[in-house]
Amino acid sequence: MEWATSTRLRAISAAACTAFYAAAASHAWAQAQPPQNVTESPHASDSGPKSAPASGTHQPGATDATLPSIHVSGNAGNAATVGLVARRSTTGTKTDTPINEIPQTINVVTAEQIEMTRATDINQALRYVPGFSSYGTDNRSDWYSALRGFTPTLFVDGLSVPNTINLASWRVDPYMIDSLTVLRGPTSVLYGQGDPGAIVDVQSKLANGERTREMELQIGNFARKQIAFDIGDTIDKDGTLSYRVVGVARDGNAQLGPNADQRVALAPSVKWQPSAATSFTLYATYLQDWTDTASNFLPASGTVLPNPYGVISNDLYVGDPDFDRYDKRQASIGYKFEHQFNDIWTVRQSARFMHLSTNDWSVYGGGLDDADPTMASLTRYAGIFQFNYNRFDVDNQAVAKLRTGELDHTVLTGFEYNRQTTTDSEQLALAPDLNLFNPVYTPVTSAIFSSPSAYPRTDVKSSMDEFGVYLQDQIKWRRWVFTLGGRQDWSITTQNDLMGGTQQTQADHAFTGRAGLTFLGDYGLSPYLSYSTSFNPLLGVSMANGAIAEPTRGRQLELGKRWQPPGKNLMLNAALYQINQTNVATPNPADPTLSTYVQTGEVRSRGFEFSAVGKLTHNLSIIAAYAYQDVKNIEANDDSLNKWPVDIPRPRQMASLWADWTWHVGALAGLGFGAGVRYQSSVAGAADNSISVPSYTLYDAAIHYDVRDWRFAINATNIFDRRYVAGCQSSAVCIYGNPRTVIASARYNW
Repeated sequence: MEWATSTRLRAISAAACTAFYAAAASHAWAQAQPPQNVTESPHASDSGPKSAPASGTHQPGATDATLPSIHVSGNAGNAATVGLVARRSTTGTKTDTPINEIPQTINVVTAEQIEMTRATDINQALRYVPGFSSYGTDNRSDWYSALRGFTPTLFVDGLSVPNTINLASWRVDPYMIDSLTVLRGPTSVLYGQGDPGAIVDVQSKLANGERTREMELQIGNFARKQIAFDIGDTIDKDGTLSYRVVGVARDGNAQLGPNADQRVALAPSVKWQPSAATSFTLYATYLQDWTDTASNFLPASGTVLPNPYGVISNDLYVGDPDFDRYDKRQASIGYKFEHQFNDIWTVRQSARFMHLSTNDWSVYGGGLDDADPTMASLTRYAGIFQFNYNRFDVDNQAVAKLRTGELDHTVLTGFEYNRQTTTDSEQLALAPDLNLFNPVYTPVTSAIFSSPSAYPRTDVKSSMDEFGVYLQDQIKWRRWVFTLGGRQDWSITTQNDLMGGTQQTQADHAFTGRAGLTFLGDYGLSPYLSYSTSFNPLLGVSMANGAIAEPTRGRQLELGKRWQPPGKNLMLNAALYQINQTNVATPNPADPTLSTYVQTGEVRSRGFEFSAVGKLTHNLSIIAAYAYQDVKNIEANDDSLNKWPVDIPRPRQMASLWADWTWHVGALAGLGFGAGVRYQSSVAGAADNSISVPSYTLYDAAIHYDVRDWRFAINATNIFDRRYVAGCQSSAVCIYGNPRTVIASARYNW
């Protein structure tokens, strides 16, 4: 049944794709040379200057008398940026659209911002984005995070990555990122299933026909040593073929324990652009990590609650030095095709196959040992977790730019197919207790899984096929922009319990939509209003009536205003929103075993967000953010009713500010200093909110110097090495935030 369904869906996708391009060609007008998109260079400074060299490095001798360089490109796949500020994006509409016309909040983290704050993973890259909360970075994974109260969905170059548990998330090294785009609120109308908080779309460094020659070295605490390179150029004389290769190699120590933290990553790509109307980009990625945990599961007693022995050290390693190890391998291959028939019709297709495997041996904490009255012994578990994911995605789009009377239309039609297969093998057993204040490590071996303390092994294989069709129309009339869209999705999920010998099949379907209105006012102001919906299937949930669980549903109402001051490279955004997620599974009150569920739960998230990014003066750049949110379980069958969800941190208030001062002229030209502050209010812990995690404030800093083709920098996060708890899921699971990290880097462009 599984393979028959998969074959039918692939056949439907292939046939629809053929019909799609045939229809587009039959309606095409006479062949016309399309105009190129003109975007300002991501490296160009709005403040001044100069004709930037091919490497994109800053020239300290620039003056105010000249204009920034202009980069002409026919590829609108990435957000067009000037320094810290993005002007256009494809993420919000799947069409190349000015950000001030998109009726949902968008935050773009540019390559300049990633370098300025020296982010070492996606979590850190989002530190100065409004409302982003996290347990902190982990050597193994990225996604202990929330936006607008829900876990965001990760996309890379417009296509979803494998849907995994936190322990095995797909990773992208920040050196390989061109920009990160956060689209807030429900996004199912364009991207299919997902929670209603946001998506994070990573735009990769791909071949673009430009010459790139860059090498970077890093050293830091925890014995960090890294080398990275970015090499690209045209291949033939006409410039129709170009290539780019981005690579990273790192060695160091895990933040906790004696084990190493190592990475190798490579991302080659080739672009063929025979004319301004046609482009084809083929790319691949490979990443392998060898590491260990960077965070512990610790009890509330001794972290946020009193303990007779004092405070648990944030340097304590609760794993086993010889047993613990983590190995992740991931690879992908894909392509992006675009052809513009004439001034009206453009067709695009993106396809990618991804493979991800993890092998995790770990010993971790499970709360205080109830049998030990001293409140010093930590119950520990030993686990072997092996996951394998394969995912294939193909997204087909046709865009028509039309005019009817006084209305300008940008019509997007598309259909998307994806298939994911997963194998999940887990072994779990009780490990020897560990004294939290006087640790003595009793060796843990694989023999523990044959002992009486071992739990039954689980071995599950599952697959999901999803097919979606969507339609969107962006209508411009004078100063008004109307955005209307709808999408229908169908999915089939099959889950095989290999140990229990059972199989479960689940079929879901959902319609989602978005309606938005934007006014392009004077003085760079653009207020907007939108309503959007989402859906997300519930998998592996045993319903009380034996039926298949319905997908969760999300809906959002958002009112916002953007401001791009004329003549300034500055973007400000403020928004009010309310999100309701329904069909949330809650324990069945009639089942004393709490093993079955009913879908009576509802989560409401509402709040206010503000952000400001760009240049205030010729020398001063800022990244500012503030968020207030109120997230509650407004329908539930247990103690979580009217309480804050605690599976991920959801503080009521968050604020951050990064400022960078760089001299561009004079004796200090090329020298700059950066400083940042991040505040998070207290967070509820435990389902009944009986635990309160204290608020904290962290400080970051940087110094950098550009001279000729070199850039030298030193970045420090949590510079005062504050010990703080990032969040608690229960009295047994609290997690310390990251300690101080210092990285010195030297980059050379030639």
